[in-house]
Amino acid sequence: MDNNKYNPAELAHKWEKGTISPEEKAWFEQWYAAFNDEEVLISHDKYTTPHQIRDNIFNNISAQIDARQRPVAKVINLWRSIAAAAMVLFVVGLGLWYSKDSSNTSSQQVLVSSKAGQHRQVSLPDGTKVWLSPATQISYPEHFGNKREVSLTGEAFFEVVHDTRHPFIISTGKLKTVVLGTSFNVRAYAKAKSAEVTVVSGKVGVVLSTPAKHAQQILVANQRSVYYPATGQLLKENYPGGAHFLDQRNGLYNFNGATIKAITDELQLQYGITISVDTSLTEKNYYGSLNTAIPLEQTLNKLCTVLEVKWKKSNGIYYLQ
Repeated sequence: MDNNKYNPAELAHKWEKGTISPEEKAWFEQWYAAFNDEEVLISHDKYTTPHQIRDNIFNNISAQIDARQRPVAKVINLWRSIAAAAMVLFVVGLGLWYSKDSSNTSSQQVLVSSKAGQHRQVSLPDGTKVWLSPATQISYPEHFGNKREVSLTGEAFFEVVHDTRHPFIISTGKLKTVVLGTSFNVRAYAKAKSAEVTVVSGKVGVVLSTPAKHAQQILVANQRSVYYPATGQLLKENYPGGAHFLDQRNGLYNFNGATIKAITDELQLQYGITISVDTSLTEKNYYGSLNTAIPLEQTLNKLCTVLEVKWKKSNGIYYLQ
């Protein structure tokens, strides 16, 4: 990216006024994605008020804007000029600060769940779209208040409506995912060995809070956080091709040489079944797509045809041999 092509402060001001061009918006989003805001995500030990968070954001962003590019007349009003950028960081932190003192205006909760083998799409009160994977449950209030907080068990893909004043928070056990408006996938099944948050577009804050550990990470597109409950580790890693979740949210999985075990593990999770694989098949790999939104028998037929194997069902268990 050409760092000198635009002035971030001026573009932020244009964004705030709604006069930013598509090209300028694309440049600004790329500049913001590269902004190092790891320490801005709130730590209760370091920040006690929203003003402290705001001041920290102001100092971090202003330090990264080249002073030579800034018109003198706008230096005094720098905070207002970069409000569009700073508010993104501010609310990510403030969202967690809010969580101690604020609540949604309605205590009436809506519970939506999907059965094994079932994919569902849900529209939340703010217009956010959620694609539920099989065996997933989401809970949210009838009306959002100062924050938009939902609880999730299972897996879902989110397209969050942008709202700088009301952070969107997803609670999944020990993890909280905080965003303003972006698309990402959360996988947190109750009995799984790990929980994952993968970003497709935008920027997401992930917070781990346990009696033994408090950690936070900032993710941008094609990155993910993986939490291992057994060890308490929260790892951040690059995840190229995160856009495949756009297909997976509707049940379409594309495999590029995946092992039989990896595929059958996924099918067991998606359909809520048990599959036994003959040991002679462990070295086989599958290249192709599978649609878990269709009946299981059709999916197994396609898999077995490509691999030149057979399947049968006995006493509720599916056998590949």
